[in-house]
Amino acid sequence: MKNHHEEIIYRALRGQATPEEEKMLAKWYKESPEECSREIEAIHSIIDLTGMSGLTAAGSASRTNAKDVPVRKAAGRHRFAWFAAISSAAAIALAIVTGYISHELTYDSISSQMTSVEAPLGEHFIITLPDSSSVHLNSGARIEYPVVFRKDKREVYLTGEAMFDVVHDESKPFIVKTFASEVSVLGTKFDVEAYKENSIFTTTLLEGRVKVVNLSDPEHKGVILNPNDVIRIENGIMKMEKISGQDDICWTRGLIKIGGKTFDRIMRDFEKAFGVTIEIQRQQLPDISEVSGKIRVNDGVANALRILQRTADFRFRINDATNTITIY
Repeated sequence: MKNHHEEIIYRALRGQATPEEEKMLAKWYKESPEECSREIEAIHSIIDLTGMSGLTAAGSASRTNAKDVPVRKAAGRHRFAWFAAISSAAAIALAIVTGYISHELTYDSISSQMTSVEAPLGEHFIITLPDSSSVHLNSGARIEYPVVFRKDKREVYLTGEAMFDVVHDESKPFIVKTFASEVSVLGTKFDVEAYKENSIFTTTLLEGRVKVVNLSDPEHKGVILNPNDVIRIENGIMKMEKISGQDDICWTRGLIKIGGKTFDRIMRDFEKAFGVTIEIQRQQLPDISEVSGKIRVNDGVANALRILQRTADFRFRINDATNTITIY
């Protein structure tokens, strides 16, 4: 390996090293800085001696020449230029090594700096990540991600619900981390819902493929989802089901799906969508098992509750001063 390093150092001193060789030399310097510096100085000295030998021979051959003096002066200037060039080359070689390491450390430092975006209640946000992937945040959702993604993977942290449209990059897997699971993808479109306070976790795949790992089960190896697959984690147990198509994920279009949900779950959805607080003052939740369809957010929370009242027995009271709704 040493001979290989010597060849790379020699080319670096002559300004002929490739970017890959600079990277290898920088890696060696990072692992063994003293040894690497000694090798650079040693090869630097060899080049020095080679240059001095050539210049001295030229000077000696001119000693009996009547025009000896001008030649020696010229040789002296050449020798000075040679030493300056070699010293500069050694400095450049070390600069290549330390510069590359500095760049890597700076990159690592930047990629460890996190930023976050949170969608206020009652609003949706669409953001673009550093890799140009887009994320549509549902009301109340929060995403945390690095200013620059790492070179080996792209990781984000999600609380709430978001729709992801991920740019394909096979060399950098995209990972969505939540309280319950990690969702790994290469390039795809999917929805993730993760509310720790309500123990809600759902991943719905629309395009491509994703792998979902259950964090509550250390032995779990992950489940691969295909388009229209839905994974839910309830009480630490994964459940797989199918959806009819992308129309089931309708919140991005300002709609709330009400079919197949419990009453209290729909009230949580209303809280996020309308930016209100809903208090349920009933011992028994209304039965909405026969309810289906979607509710338009732009029509307001009062209209949404009246639609539910058509099939469920409950009353509500709205306090505009406190932005609170009481279900009784």
